[in-house]
Amino acid sequence: MCRTPRPVDWLERHCTPRTLASLTVVLAVCLVVAVLFVAWYFGSIGLSLGSVGYDDDDRTVVVESDALDIFERHYRDDREEGWCLYGSANETHLRVDAVVPARPLSQSKEEIQFTCVRETAGRLLAQEGARLLGAVHSHPSNDKSYLSRKDLLLWGRTTPVVEVMGVYTEDAGVAFFTVESLRTPLPVVVVGETADTAPRKSTNATARHRSRRAP
Repeated sequence: MCRTPRPVDWLERHCTPRTLASLTVVLAVCLVVAVLFVAWYFGSIGLSLGSVGYDDDDRTVVVESDALDIFERHYRDDREEGWCLYGSANETHLRVDAVVPARPLSQSKEEIQFTCVRETAGRLLAQEGARLLGAVHSHPSNDKSYLSRKDLLLWGRTTPVVEVMGVYTEDAGVAFFTVESLRTPLPVVVVGETADTAPRKSTNATARHRSRRAP
């Protein structure tokens, strides 16, 4: 009776016992790493979403005025747009140093999908600051900047790597949220403005910034 060769038979013929033992160890380590990653990922989602509904994040978003201009320049009223945020975070502040328009995977007036992977890789290659802080997307069909139910569901899958999510509307400007403050946007300080417009706090950064420049 013919017996179908098994992968183990091939390994036994071509590998020494020591090599087989090494391969077994490597496969076991890869399996443990994969299990730990899955546990960390879904554990992070659970811990993050455990704070949903609370507004106890008292940090301030510090953003460059030039970065706010990018939201206005790349906004479209016929489709959603996305932007990747780069900067730093600590216990008191979230600093947005750069805003990069995202290259979408799909795009319509009701939805946009993007990852910020290509944008982050581009900043790494250009030796620019590539610490991804979060993302902003527009809601052209709304006049208020708030997280929709779809936004919250999406954030549940990305929260281990996305610390800040923002929403931009033409009328209300940009608002920044974290998992500890999903209902109330964080206060914003705009820096880098002209001397006669000293920075001050607001939760409606872009709209305020635009009104300051109006004649």
